[in-house]
Amino acid sequence: MVIVWTPTLRVKSLAVGCVVALVVSLIASSATYFIARRYLLNQREAVAIAQTFAAARLVARGLADGQEPLDALLEASRGLGSSQALLKVGPKWLVSGVGISETDVPEALKSSIIERRPSRQRTVVADKPLLFTAIPIEIVTVPNTTFVGIASLVELDRALTSLRNALGVGIILATMGGGVIGWWLSRRISEPLHTISNAAAQISAGDLNVRINEPREPDLAMIARSFNTMSAAMQERAERDIRFAGHVSHELKSPLTVIRGAAELVASRRAELPERAQFGVDLLIERVAAFEKILSDLIEISRRDASVATLNIEPLRLVPLIQTLLDRSRLPHHLFVEPPNASGVEVLVDTRRFAYCFNNLVDNARLYGDGLLALCCNIESDTVTIHFDDGGEGVPEFERTLILEPFSRGSRHSKIAGSGLGLAIVTEHMKSMGGYLIVGESPQGGARFSVALRRNEMKQ
Repeated sequence: MVIVWTPTLRVKSLAVGCVVALVVSLIASSATYFIARRYLLNQREAVAIAQTFAAARLVARGLADGQEPLDALLEASRGLGSSQALLKVGPKWLVSGVGISETDVPEALKSSIIERRPSRQRTVVADKPLLFTAIPIEIVTVPNTTFVGIASLVELDRALTSLRNALGVGIILATMGGGVIGWWLSRRISEPLHTISNAAAQISAGDLNVRINEPREPDLAMIARSFNTMSAAMQERAERDIRFAGHVSHELKSPLTVIRGAAELVASRRAELPERAQFGVDLLIERVAAFEKILSDLIEISRRDASVATLNIEPLRLVPLIQTLLDRSRLPHHLFVEPPNASGVEVLVDTRRFAYCFNNLVDNARLYGDGLLALCCNIESDTVTIHFDDGGEGVPEFERTLILEPFSRGSRHSKIAGSGLGLAIVTEHMKSMGGYLIVGESPQGGARFSVALRRNEMKQ
């Protein structure tokens, strides 16, 4: 089984915030770095070129005054500060200091020197960035002379490295900040949505009195108002339907009692009636009993929906409870397969509700499953599960959830009289007692209806 992870709104907002902040900070930092780099390089080159031109003029003046080329070079290089210089006189190269030689001059710059063109070029020598500036010197007495100033770009490179690191830290902080903003915004948006979701869950559970507070944001406030309007409309309609069902059920109960009394009176003289009349009396008694069952179920549902039915949970011993209910249903005790650890086990039940559930499942087994075959129990640490196994054809898997809905019946037994309300009421009764009802297959191949009850924790 492949589990597909779907990111939540908060995760998506966090990711979007991080990505947007990362892209914006990358663009801004890259633009800042390249603009600053270009500006600082231009400034440093302008200073280096100006110093080189000044030193070249000093060399030219010294050579014109008859100084030796090396002396003129050394005197001029003092004005270069930490920079160094080379002087090419014909084929000969003169150096102002140690650590540099003519072999370090880039080939492209040497070509410009041969062509007698002023030029400059950045290069790296011994892992140090340097700027070479070549300026031809026109002296008649010393022909074919070129002054080459060498400016160090190490400090500039360090400054650019620090700027790059600072911008990198800024990118990380901006990305984290974007994520925090995205998380905060998603929280501001999702909190009202979670409130609405929780309120909807409460409404689906039957609490129609739930309303939510309107947030300050206009768009979310409009959603909240629409939700409250919908909830109020649902509550009003549900209450109207409940009142209608309750009134109809109770109004039908009185005439039905009269009809039942009349039917029983006629049935008491059944032997005096013709055969066809006897059949009609039997049919009348059967239909009146079915009608009473439907009416009783409707009244039970209306009481539950109207929340007027009180819940009376009490601890009862499991084995005597089941044996008593078997006696009331006129079923033999041997149907109950008592587990070895059932002695002293207590369950928390509402006696009236559980008796209804028990009788309904027994009647279902008789009507649809050729009778109850076995009553089994599974006792666990906090629950007791009671299985009702019948001898019928079973319930198809696709119908096992459907038949628990009101007015839903199995396709195999649609011809048998019934309202389709019993299992729905059993399901609601079990939920009210903290348990549940599930439908499965018995070991004999028939249907298995399993109800779970809570154990009495004080007896564990």
